[in-house]
Amino acid sequence: MHHQLGPLELIAGEWIVGDPAGRQSKYLKLQGQGISCWVGGMETEVIPWSRFINLALSVQSSRLGNSKALAKVTDIALALTGSSRHGGGEAYLAATLRHPYEDWSAHFTHAARKYDRREVRLAEEFFKQVVESGRAARLGDPQWVAAMVEKIASLPPDSRNAKAAVGEIVRS
Repeated sequence: MHHQLGPLELIAGEWIVGDPAGRQSKYLKLQGQGISCWVGGMETEVIPWSRFINLALSVQSSRLGNSKALAKVTDIALALTGSSRHGGGEAYLAATLRHPYEDWSAHFTHAARKYDRREVRLAEEFFKQVVESGRAARLGDPQWVAAMVEKIASLPPDSRNAKAAVGEIVRS
C-alpha cells in the first residue's frame, strides 16, 4: 500500500501535507471537517471543505527549494540585477474560498525526503480535480484518500497525461 504521494503522507492514520516533525514545523491535516493548519504541533485554523472553490499545490521536489539560505542568496543576486523573487521554492496549498470570497494559502514545511517530481504532479492534479469536481469533503475521509492515493501512485511511470489519468480515478 502507498502511504504517500508527494507531500501528502499517511502518518498515524491521518493524511498530512508537509512534515509534522520539528518544533516550528508547519503542516496541514485533511480532516472530516476540513483542512486544519498546524504550526509547531498547535492547530491554528480550520477551513471547512464547503468553502473551497479550487485548491492548488505548489512545491519543489527537493527540500533545497525551501532553503532560507538559498532564498537569501537568491534575493541578493536578484537585487543586484534590479529584480525580485516571487515566491520561488515555497511549499503551500492555495485556494479560492467562498462565504466570504477570498484568496487563501497555507505554507507547509518540506519533508526531509525528496518528493518525486511525478508524485508532486499527480498530487497537484489530485487536489485540483477533487475540489473542482465538487467532492472536496471526500478529502476528509482517510479511507477514500488512501484508495485514491493507492490508485494514483500505481499509475504506470510512462503515463503521459496525468490530468486525464487522475481525473478518471477521481471520478470512479
